Amino acid sequence: MNGVANGVYGGDLPNQINTPWIDFSQQSTYVGWSSFSGRIYKYKIVGNIVYVSFSFDGTSNSTSTTFTLPILPKASFTFPFSLNADSGIYTIQGFGINTSGNIITCYKPTSTSNLNITTNWTASGFKQISGQFFYEI
Repeated sequence: MNGVANGVYGGDLPNQINTPWIDFSQQSTYVGWSSFSGRIYKYKIVGNIVYVSFSFDGTSNSTSTTFTLPILPKASFTFPFSLNADSGIYTIQGFGINTSGNIITCYKPTSTSNLNITTNWTASGFKQISGQFFYEI
């Protein structure tokens, strides 16, 4: 008997996988943008795992960049995100970190040649982050 049939993965896995993504773009709390030109934030729950896909871009108004999760995680976690732009300058991969509660803090490299990360985004101009991650609940 496989894991799907015997319920190892939290019940009816095929039906959970086929459930639609839930739009969370209007419910999340964001810090770092005064307005959005694009905002996609969706999640899906399969068993005890939450899958998230996001892309936020617009006018920056803060040196911090945070957003809230749809469901409280079981434990803290870190994930890379694939694209970020700060004041219109695209850089390489950044990181999102959840240290407690339901808030993700986004970090970026200090420059394309220096991979040290910082939370100090530019508080004006165009800001964008995009990525996917998952976490346990």
